[in-house]
Amino acid sequence: MSLELTLVRHGATAWNEGGRWQGITDVPLGALGEGQARELGEVLRREIERGQPFDRVYASDLTRAVQTAELALPDAPLYLDVRLREFNFGDYEGLTVPQMQAHPAFADWQADPWHRRIPNGDSLDDVAAHMQDWLSEVSDQFPAGRLIAFSHSVAIRTLLVSLFGTPLEPQPDYPIPYRERIGNAKWVTLRREGGGWVRGG
Repeated sequence: MSLELTLVRHGATAWNEGGRWQGITDVPLGALGEGQARELGEVLRREIERGQPFDRVYASDLTRAVQTAELALPDAPLYLDVRLREFNFGDYEGLTVPQMQAHPAFADWQADPWHRRIPNGDSLDDVAAHMQDWLSEVSDQFPAGRLIAFSHSVAIRTLLVSLFGTPLEPQPDYPIPYRERIGNAKWVTLRREGGGWVRGG
């Protein structure tokens, strides 16, 4: 048997809908996000009914991730972990992309966002480190089985970049240098095989 891990981005918040980057600011789900979480729950319920239960359900401790997990899997015990938190946007929390671009430190951060920290925030490498630390711990606890974790867009994609060595690609009018995007209440599945990780279905 192998270990399968489903990484879910939380449902939409009012800040998502308004184009504001929330990072570690604790913004709750909006009505759209609550509906997305319930729709996700229907998908997961069908999987469970087909004999594919989750051995453990994790979530970031931020409200939007917790609410998504509770709405999608209301009967499951939930294990919160701060390491699943989103990238800390520091001085850029709550800003739109044009507002970020107007910040005097933005260009310097964009020159090397993997290693350079946003003022009062993270570097992408910081996020990779805490996500990898969490992944290593749960991998040791569960040599095989099926896990699900409710986290955040930049956090999940940063883990993928660090696992698979994906090249950074600056994106037009977008501050994170990843081509891949993950929509609200969408997911990525990983499977551990032979000591390494592969993308699942």
